[in-house]
Amino acid sequence: MTSVRVPIMFCGEWIEQNDHYRFNGTEARGIMVPRSTTYAQLIEKVSRVICIDISEFDIEMKFKLKTFDPMPPVPIMNDDDVDYFLEETISGAELKIPLCITYQRKQILVTPITHVDPNFGPDSCPEEHVEPYVEGECLSPNNFVAEDQSIFEFVPETQPNDRRSNEENVNVIVHDDVDGITVSDPTLGNVAHSNNRYMPRVNLFACSSSFDTDNSHSNTINLPSTEVVGDSDWLMGKKLFSSKEELQQVLFMEALRKNFEFKTFKSGKNILIVKCVDDTCKWRLRALKFGSLNMFKITKYYSVHNCAVDVRKRDHRHASFKLIGHKICHKFDGASSSYRPGDIKEDFQKQFGYEISYHKAWKAREYAMEKVRGTPEDSFKLLPLYMEMLKKKNSGTCTFLEVDNANNFKYFFMAIGGCIHGFISSIRPVIAIDGTFLKGKFKGTLFIATALDGNNQLYPVAFGVGDSENDASWGWFLMKLKVAIGEVPNVVFISDRHPSIQKNVNIAFPNAAYGICTHHLKQNLRAKFKEIEVGAIVELAAKAYRPQHFNYFMNEIQKVDERVVKYLQDAGYEKWARCHFDGLRYSIMTTNIAESMNSVLKNPRQLPIHKLLDSIIDKLREWFCDRREEAVNCHTRLTKWAEKELLTKSENSRTYKVVTLNMYEFIVKDGDLNGHVNILDKTCSCREFQLNQLPCEHALAVCRYRETLSVYDMCSRYYSSEAWVAAYAETIYPVGTEEEWEVSEEVQSNEVLPPVEKRKKGRPQKIRIPSQGEEKLRRKCGRCGSRGHNRLTCSAPIPLSNNEPVVRPNET
Repeated sequence: MTSVRVPIMFCGEWIEQNDHYRFNGTEARGIMVPRSTTYAQLIEKVSRVICIDISEFDIEMKFKLKTFDPMPPVPIMNDDDVDYFLEETISGAELKIPLCITYQRKQILVTPITHVDPNFGPDSCPEEHVEPYVEGECLSPNNFVAEDQSIFEFVPETQPNDRRSNEENVNVIVHDDVDGITVSDPTLGNVAHSNNRYMPRVNLFACSSSFDTDNSHSNTINLPSTEVVGDSDWLMGKKLFSSKEELQQVLFMEALRKNFEFKTFKSGKNILIVKCVDDTCKWRLRALKFGSLNMFKITKYYSVHNCAVDVRKRDHRHASFKLIGHKICHKFDGASSSYRPGDIKEDFQKQFGYEISYHKAWKAREYAMEKVRGTPEDSFKLLPLYMEMLKKKNSGTCTFLEVDNANNFKYFFMAIGGCIHGFISSIRPVIAIDGTFLKGKFKGTLFIATALDGNNQLYPVAFGVGDSENDASWGWFLMKLKVAIGEVPNVVFISDRHPSIQKNVNIAFPNAAYGICTHHLKQNLRAKFKEIEVGAIVELAAKAYRPQHFNYFMNEIQKVDERVVKYLQDAGYEKWARCHFDGLRYSIMTTNIAESMNSVLKNPRQLPIHKLLDSIIDKLREWFCDRREEAVNCHTRLTKWAEKELLTKSENSRTYKVVTLNMYEFIVKDGDLNGHVNILDKTCSCREFQLNQLPCEHALAVCRYRETLSVYDMCSRYYSSEAWVAAYAETIYPVGTEEEWEVSEEVQSNEVLPPVEKRKKGRPQKIRIPSQGEEKLRRKCGRCGSRGHNRLTCSAPIPLSNNEPVVRPNET
């Protein structure tokens, strides 16, 4: 089934200027939809992408056609409109037509709210009268009362008994979503209930008085204005709240914004009364529960403050870590944790003028991360459900989970179906495996198996989680990898020199070849022979294709120190030297591909386990989508990387002389050891041709000499653009939100507890410990050029002229 790429724009509105229409959307996404998509399916897809609940919002979709004469945007209202839009999108090969989305909350009718005397207490609260909902009516000018019959009445302090009748009711439009009502104010922004998953995204610190949001997303309650004692208060623009907690959150933010504090006079399930902390101040507010709903409405409010200045303190009683954490949740939508407690302190002080302690900022950060990402304990409980949904969304996916007798987590394995199928059919069978530590509460180790595609890009095969790198965990991971990929012909495994890896590779894959990473071998040499520097020569020996070249480099090493040669012999030439390796390593000599995958997951490794898996799936989805498009648009027979490699070798071989032996064999003179090429067997005496499965310089010289020969016929299919497309042919789907999961009761009954782990004292480790022999790179200052500091901490004086040298501080 063919899919159509559709760009969508939202968070904006249509603007008309001189009969020309444009959409000023501030957010954009891209989606893939089948060509046979219906209107209902498109609405559902769009609502998931922009995080809007279609049961609470009306979504309107329009697109703009490119015509000579001005034309209004075309709405999409049924299946025929969807077919027309998708056909237009497909026909526009160069410029895609964006789908522009607007939405508004569904509406119902309720009665207005009256406002009475500021001098009130709990004893003066009358029984609440709630008018029923009025269906079939809408707001019109005829619904409003005259200006002298105001809906809200604010009574001055000098006239405490002067009340007007509140018997007159008018019908006004409000929104029907209990969890989604927000407050709109140009200085405060939108404040939403914490349970609302569909609130608009905010790009700045949410409790800032300087940020604003798109008014098209503001779900506000607008009622006629009224006379107010003192300054008009924006709070009266919002009189219905989805819950008592939301009302309290709004009051807390109002107190922070206006620099005052209040105390709770009475609080219950149906009532909330708050007063200023200064008993002489008349500021107060009362709210009652709105009928049988959980909504609260303000029934009495006096907005004027006359409290003393010295009552207002340096710290603020309402600036709790939960309030701050709730307002910075958007900072932790992704995997990054770069928003630190010090940043929270600084932002809060700048925006509100209050100082908070480092401990409160840290607790706010932890609260926000837990609210967005969940707790590590709950994450383990979600694993069985997550595995079930992952296999439903991605066919062919292999997942395994092992727990101990007490249902405590032990091991987890995941290999996505698209990765398995692509690896078996179209990827060079060389797998680099490595483990890296996790940074979460329960620590552990992330196991990674990675390959390289024909374009020399990372191609993850499988992931696992265990306690540490030991015999049991590596054995379990490799056995599950064997189940996932099966018996792959000529498969090769490459790793560091961890003894558990080689031991368990031989058990799980007895027919596989095993090699060690040359980079780790050099680090081990540096650690063992600190006074000797032979790493560069060892690398040349490891990469040598001819045994003659290998022997030459080993003789050079022996001249330096015979102990190094003995160490390399004990490591086994057949494990690290390319010319002695029993198998095809292609050009993969190190585990850098696995280390690179570790680096990609640097931030996600601190997340709870199911969020870590979400980050991995999202990264795979992104790579598959981008590389699939790149491969489809590749118009050469080989991948871009392979074409570049052949071009470089072809240029180097232009001066080589070719001597014919017979129809298939040639001697190519290169000025060194020459090359004996057999185009039928696809071999060369330099051994690069057969070891990399890509023509060497000698073979390319023969192809130039014999014009009937095609270079591409001598390349392995792993480097072809067809294999590149096939490797990323399948789509990787995320599991979606927890609310969308549909799993059996049997799976839901599986309880997984966190692993049994004794937490070490002190601050958790976040930075990896350097490997043995690994040198730590010292940063270089971009200002003075010295090492050991950066330009922010540089203390070197700036020269007055270009001729005056810079006086650099002593390097330590």
